Amino acid sequence: MVNGTVARSTARMLERRHVTRAGMTRISVFAAVGAAVWFTRADTVGALAGSLFLGGVLFCDAVRGRMQANRRDALTVWLVSMLAQLREYIVYAGLAVGAVLAGLADGWGWAAGALIALALRDSLLIARAAPTAPDLSQGVGRVPRARPGRTGGLLADLAPRPPEGPRESDPRLTGRLLGPGPGAASDAASAAGPGVPPRPRISPEARAVQEARAARDTSPEPAPAPANRSARLPLPHLARRIMVFSQSTRFLAIAVTATLWDARVAFLTLIVGCAVAVTGELVDPRGGRR
Repeated sequence: MVNGTVARSTARMLERRHVTRAGMTRISVFAAVGAAVWFTRADTVGALAGSLFLGGVLFCDAVRGRMQANRRDALTVWLVSMLAQLREYIVYAGLAVGAVLAGLADGWGWAAGALIALALRDSLLIARAAPTAPDLSQGVGRVPRARPGRTGGLLADLAPRPPEGPRESDPRLTGRLLGPGPGAASDAASAAGPGVPPRPRISPEARAVQEARAARDTSPEPAPAPANRSARLPLPHLARRIMVFSQSTRFLAIAVTATLWDARVAFLTLIVGCAVAVTGELVDPRGGRR
């Protein structure tokens, strides 16, 4: 609550100074550079200072999420996405350099493994979130050909055509459109026979209402949809956010593991977290996205 209030007030203050979301992303990149520089020390002081800078990165993201007036063109969206990825790579590089300076020979190997796991996680989530493309192999999107025996090309199907064969008028349709003629009542009475009272005339509007009511009364009720036995129970919201292993969760994992242990444990945590995110996406595709 306090973080949200501070981020909202900071966002309003920066907007009055014409700072956009892209500007906040650039500021977060500088904070990530500061975190990477401190992580190269590979000691407790460097880990604490780097964790504070990572907290600054997360605060920049919170402020950016509460901004209202900003440009939303394709170039700005692409720039924000690229800078968000760049700052994470910078943090990984700082951890790897610190691990090598601390005597861990395979520090760059652990960093490469974390990057590969991150790439697999991002590719799977993006592929599952993308809309399905039309299958061109099945003929979707092909221009329909004209029917055989028809002239005029493709526009022949759109042109109105007179009905074939003899034209006969429908007296019931004529009566509904033009109303009953002056001799309709006498004709109906003579057709009914002597002693039978003539049926009252019904307007076309009332007849249409009666037909609609009859169709509604005689229509069968829709059958209840069968229960989907394969439906899975939704996971709790917090568990979903952890399993998705977003960038904010990854930064928190780096801050905790780098402070309590070393860079190798941090990279191992990133690899395991990305594997859990991939598994969670395959098990529960309805989980949140990054």
